[in-house]
Amino acid sequence: MKAILIIIVFSLLSNKIISQTNEIVNPNGNWFIGAEMGTNTINSFSGAETKTTFQGGILTEYYFARHWSASARIKYFETGVSFYNSSSFPYLESSVIYSGTFKGAVIAIPLSIKWEFRIYKNLGANLKLGYALNIETKSTYSNYSSNLSTDFPKQYGSANVGAGLNYFINNKMAVSLDIERYNGSNKGHSEHILGKSSYEVENVLMNFGMKYSFK
Repeated sequence: MKAILIIIVFSLLSNKIISQTNEIVNPNGNWFIGAEMGTNTINSFSGAETKTTFQGGILTEYYFARHWSASARIKYFETGVSFYNSSSFPYLESSVIYSGTFKGAVIAIPLSIKWEFRIYKNLGANLKLGYALNIETKSTYSNYSSNLSTDFPKQYGSANVGAGLNYFINNKMAVSLDIERYNGSNKGHSEHILGKSSYEVENVLMNFGMKYSFK
């Protein structure tokens, strides 16, 4: 995994050095297509499960203003939830156990709006906000306590937010580095004297990307 990421970074840097321009790029009105890949951290695992995996996807992005763009992507990444909670209630002699482990994978289709602001020349930072449709391609439930159901939908929406850096090599090509978080479907709950707690999937993705405009 680390070797792959190092190769990607060096590839992006070499392209930057070879093709960089002194022109201040204004991407307004341009369509870009590209690809991104990187790490996926499953924050909703609470046990000894593997929390970091590889993820990747393709993208299309349109700049409708100099500092604003809309994008659509198709991404693939693993996800999951694990939890164990022992709850005691008044007048009960024993505690109630709520537990389960969900391991899955999704094809996500995020739609995002991005605000990009200049740091220095063609280097910019950005903030983005969006919504993603997630389609589970793998859904494995194990160790669920008998008081919990595993009848969850295989398609669900999730909010995603992100921030990152973007560098225009020239007016047709750019590279990027960003981090984003996906909060998704509920995969279980526990009940206690103060109410009810839900356990939702949560992924944090680190993306290394490259995009190109054919205009």
